[in-house]
Amino acid sequence: MSQYGDSGDRSQKIKAISAIALFIIAGGLAAWRWQPSPANFANDRGFKCAECGYDYAYEVKNGDIEPLECPNCSRKSAYQAELCFWTKDADGHYIAKTEPTLVLLIRRINPASSEATFCPDCGHEVVGHNPRPDEAKMLEATQREGRD
Repeated sequence: MSQYGDSGDRSQKIKAISAIALFIIAGGLAAWRWQPSPANFANDRGFKCAECGYDYAYEVKNGDIEPLECPNCSRKSAYQAELCFWTKDADGHYIAKTEPTLVLLIRRINPASSEATFCPDCGHEVVGHNPRPDEAKMLEATQREGRD
């Protein structure tokens, strides 16, 4: 083959590789663009009805005022809940879990109250912006529950 023939094959390969690379980059950019924003994650919260106890996920919208209408009982008695990631093992020791219990703070319903709120699942006191177990305990829970 002549030099010109080899150069044509090489040019075709470079064009094909370039086209594939551009296609992959475009796909990656498109996937990144359609990911939910951090604001969407921040607005997706757990709510619990003070009347019927129903808990559900709800995306907070601009202008929402608590209490919200409960989708279960239709009463305006649903409040944002706190998340408790604790449970007890067979020996009664606190251990982390991956699926939280939604807990309605007494202060959420009655801001004048100084009464503490306790998780119905584990008995732990639940506070506003309830802290999660540390990363090591959450990793143990993930492995124990077979979610890894």
